[in-house]
Amino acid sequence: MKKKYGITILSVLIIIISTILLINKQSYSIISGTNYCPEEVIVTKSEDNLELIEGIPLPKSLEVKTPSGDILDNTALIIPRSDDAYGKLGKKGYEGLTEIPTFNNNKEENRYYQQLFLWWMKDIDSQWDIYLTKKEKEQIKNSSNGKVVAEKIEEFENFLTWYDSQMEEPKLTLEEINIKDITYYATNDYIETNLITPDCSKDYTFIFTDYEVKTTSPVIVVDEKGKEKTSFQKGEGFKLRIPISEIKNNEINFQAEIIGKSTFDIWSQYYTSGVVNRGVASNIYLINCGKSKSEDTFESININYSIEVGTLNIKVIDAESKKELKDAEVVIYDKSGNIVYRYKTTGSTLNITLPVGEYTVKQIITPPNYQARVIEQKVTITENGETNAVLENIQLVEVPDTLATATTITILGVIVTLLGTAIIITMVTKKRA
Repeated sequence: MKKKYGITILSVLIIIISTILLINKQSYSIISGTNYCPEEVIVTKSEDNLELIEGIPLPKSLEVKTPSGDILDNTALIIPRSDDAYGKLGKKGYEGLTEIPTFNNNKEENRYYQQLFLWWMKDIDSQWDIYLTKKEKEQIKNSSNGKVVAEKIEEFENFLTWYDSQMEEPKLTLEEINIKDITYYATNDYIETNLITPDCSKDYTFIFTDYEVKTTSPVIVVDEKGKEKTSFQKGEGFKLRIPISEIKNNEINFQAEIIGKSTFDIWSQYYTSGVVNRGVASNIYLINCGKSKSEDTFESININYSIEVGTLNIKVIDAESKKELKDAEVVIYDKSGNIVYRYKTTGSTLNITLPVGEYTVKQIITPPNYQARVIEQKVTITENGETNAVLENIQLVEVPDTLATATTITILGVIVTLLGTAIIITMVTKKRA
């Protein structure tokens, strides 16, 4: 019986040591020689629990401080589920970059999801259900809150399987950007592309977290709202923009380098002091040191092509007088139906620079007191050429207000009658005198 008990303890120790070694395997970008975390910490949990998934509570908050009393960020993540890990002095082991994703901006909720992810990740490493039971894992999968954790775990498993199958240091790439899918939007000041969103659908998508876009003048990078920006999170898109004034020889050269990155927080591994003294690494926990590091782990992909441009002249006129009209709204669509330009007429011809191609010019709001005659025209923009589009409107005939007219005539008739009567009375009076 004692022999079996000893074998069981030995097996558990082997699994735990294997887990530690697995965290330090080459698939993780371990940072050596850093000193973001203190050498020793004391961790205290709150009495209140945070339970975003039924049956899986976590301390609502944690206090992590140094022996001297300096309080650290309370987003610490503790691996053990037992209470005896808290309130004890921890001694630092290794410090490094650990691929634990960020789930949302709420610190407590993010810590909750990161904790579930870390427990599940540890179970995958050890191939045992030590930190989460099978039932709890099913709860996470079926929970609307926990679904994102399960999805990240699936990505993590695919990544580990893929990485273990590599015979040498692998090359990581994002998906190539299909130039044919790029459309354009124009203003009087610039032309820009539609939203371009880099993606990674490979088994290593787990470690693609953000990216950087590099360009050369005059092309600039903007985000979805048009703000200049060069660094983006996975899932965010960017646009390439060039000022109209910078377009030379009726040609635009779009060049950009997209660099995929892996950005994760720096964590430090700690052991409870009692565990260290016994030499048994059973109560290991990690603490988020409040720093992150970005690795340029992906080979860059490039956008490099040219498009020719031409000029489109648009007039909105009175069909009879040929006078240009104000307050009509006109939209330009490309051949795929995307809006390329939208404006309200000012009574002058619009001259807009557009990439070569086929477009539809459509008047969507008619000028006041007009009826549209020609509201849509298909045009083709050619290189170094000028294309004209003319939209015609007919002025509506003003119909008099018959009630107002009748009233006016009646009043005039009364006035004339009174004046006539006054004249006759005056003449009769003078004659008698």
